[in-house]
Amino acid sequence: MLFKFLRALVLLVFLLCITLWVPAQHEIDLTGNVNIYGQLQCNWCGAASAQMIMDGYPNPADRLFIAQANIWNTIQANNSTDPTDVAQNWATDPIGLRGAMLALNPPPGGTWSIHTNANRDTVMFDILYWMNRNEYPVATLINQGAHWVVIVGYETDVEPVMGSNPVLQEITTYDPEPHNIGSQSTMQANIWFAGDWNGGVWCAGTWNNQYVAVIEPPVAKGQVRVKVVERIGREIISPEKAIEYAKMWIQKKKLYEKPAYAILRKENVRNLKPLLVREEIKFDMKDKKNVPYYYIIPFGFEHEKGVCGAGLTRVSVIVNAYTGNFEEITTFGKPVRYLPEKEAINIVTQALHLKKDALREIKISMMYRPSEITHIRTYPFWKVVVGERIMYVDQLGKLYTTIRRSVPGD
Repeated sequence: MLFKFLRALVLLVFLLCITLWVPAQHEIDLTGNVNIYGQLQCNWCGAASAQMIMDGYPNPADRLFIAQANIWNTIQANNSTDPTDVAQNWATDPIGLRGAMLALNPPPGGTWSIHTNANRDTVMFDILYWMNRNEYPVATLINQGAHWVVIVGYETDVEPVMGSNPVLQEITTYDPEPHNIGSQSTMQANIWFAGDWNGGVWCAGTWNNQYVAVIEPPVAKGQVRVKVVERIGREIISPEKAIEYAKMWIQKKKLYEKPAYAILRKENVRNLKPLLVREEIKFDMKDKKNVPYYYIIPFGFEHEKGVCGAGLTRVSVIVNAYTGNFEEITTFGKPVRYLPEKEAINIVTQALHLKKDALREIKISMMYRPSEITHIRTYPFWKVVVGERIMYVDQLGKLYTTIRRSVPGD
């Protein structure tokens, strides 16, 4: 009885905190101007990001749709010639991205500037300040320089003007992944800093240990603050409870009011089976026991089915697996199918020529680490352990024997 009472008391306190949640006082939303384009090749994230930006200028008359192949070739012609940068084998480096956009469709009356700093709060202020002032989308490197995305919106407590110290609350990005599809994600600021923006560029050269963004126009001075939230706990909540939290956050934060997530208000949209994901952000993690876990709760139309009758996902909501706190919401350029556990096991057993009696030795779980496999938290992969062998299977069924870093700017 005492345990049930304490559990009910904790839930009541949490609900009271949600009730007191105060919406942002300042918001920038450029999603109405910018289209989502998925990268057409595995290393074309820079080209796809530039494509989205140049076709998403504030004035419709200034927008140009340019083929990714053309952008890619222009990026290669403009990439840094510094020997150290060349040695890192960048797919798209900041100089190449900036040079391509200036060559193919420069912003009218302005320019593109590379903003770098070892202090993430300084670079983030630059992003917020100029997006607020000029309403241009911004390209930035995530996952320690591995991948380009486009920032298209954010929410802060105060307007980011000169001399201010805004608290970043949410950020919205367009990601060129999944390949040929693309996605839009809105995440809590602390998740952005703990995940995508968890460190400066890892590789040697011009941008080592720097946070990088390509912004229109030059530098402003200021810093951004973010409220840190604990993401690790002792007991993981049940899948059923995760669904309850996801639906509650959809209503409390009115996520369905954003055009990209508007399907959540439709009656024929249902949730699919939640996915529990282990998050291992960094390659050099020393403590692999105390890591965050989160639930992905997919939502899709009842009538949409994929291979073998599996439901297709239109929108995925992420909640913390310990607390139920809202972390992120993602929509994809087209419906996606999450690979079922059984199919992942079949892929591994066929590759290893395992017999049926070996299936009992298999341990399978879903994990996320930004790598050549994926850069999206809502698009993780399966980890399959057979004895001492470890295999990984992505959402398209591709098999990997190891997790490798992406080429910088991939």
